[in-house]
Formats: sequence, C-alpha cells, structure tokens
Amino acid sequence: MLRLFTSMLFVVVVFSACDGLFTLDLNDRNADRVGYREPGEVQAWVPVYEDRDALASGVSVLEKRATEEGGKIFVLGNKLFQVETGIGLHIIDYSDKTKPVKVGFLNVPGCQEVALKGNAVYTNSFEDMLVLDLSAFPDVKVKSRLPDIFPEMKYPRPPTRGSYYVCPDVSKGRVVRWKQETVLNPQCMN
Repeated sequence: MLRLFTSMLFVVVVFSACDGLFTLDLNDRNADRVGYREPGEVQAWVPVYEDRDALASGVSVLEKRATEEGGKIFVLGNKLFQVETGIGLHIIDYSDKTKPVKVGFLNVPGCQEVALKGNAVYTNSFEDMLVLDLSAFPDVKVKSRLPDIFPEMKYPRPPTRGSYYVCPDVSKGRVVRWKQETVLNPQCMN
C-alpha cells in the first residue's frame, strides 16, 4: 500500500511540475514528428495589435462603451470604475444608486489591475505603473509613470491554457489583447 501511495505521489508531483513547459511552436517542434497532423480549422486566440505610437498617447477619456471583458470594480466619490481587461476603465456615475449611468471610458492601454489611495488611482499600462489623478474628472491627469514595474505584463499571453493561438508577429505592433477566431492550422499552442 505504501508503495502504491508513493508511486501516485510521484506521478502527481511530476505532472504538477510540468505547468508552463508546454508553450510550443507547432511548426518548429512537430513538423518532423512521425504521424504529426496540423490541427486544421479550429477556434484559436488571435493577437490584436496596436501601433506603438498610438499606445504612446495612452490615457484619455472617451465616450462610454459596452463592457466586453469586465474586471474588478472600485469606487471614488460618486463614481464607480470597472476595469475593461487590457483596455481601460468604464466610468459609471452612481450618485443615484438605484440608477447607475455609464458616463465615459478611460482609455488605459494594457490595464489589468487598479488600486486607490485618496484621489489617486494606481494602475498598470502593460509593464508600467501609472498614478492617475481623477479628482477633476473628466480632466484626468497622469501624475507619474514608473517604467518596468511589472515586467511580466509586458507581453499579454493568450487567456486560455491548453489552447491554440496565432504566433505574434512583433513587426505588426504590440499585442494589446487577444480575440477568438476560427483559424486554419494555427502554429502555436499555449
């Protein structure tokens, strides 16, 4: 019985240690494998690119928009903010708590997380940390930008593990998010 338990424990440890080892480029690693078949037409993650110059303009207040991939919510005064993962913050006026109204969208490329302290909003823009002053909304000021605070967020990964994706091409710009599409023979797997 002890031997069976030890063997099972060994298998669990080996497989749990494998996480992260299986991001692969199917072209490079499987092309000469006997019996390898391209996946054909499958649902895959496709990178959405943004021109680096357009990203440099960065933070701006835009018209309200539909929530597509909502994230965390936080409150500052009578405004409620909801993260739109990788894109920015929805701004919702909830002075009348029975009838909250979207009033705008704060474009913050690469935004994933948000924290508050007083009137300052701390968020990321990919790998950089931004400190935003929203006290005079809709006049939003970037109080500071601290570069390379979150290096792991420089290149967003496809959202789902164990799925196909189209390999990014840095010549097309920076990958800002991913969308799912039907793709013929995607060359990478997450």
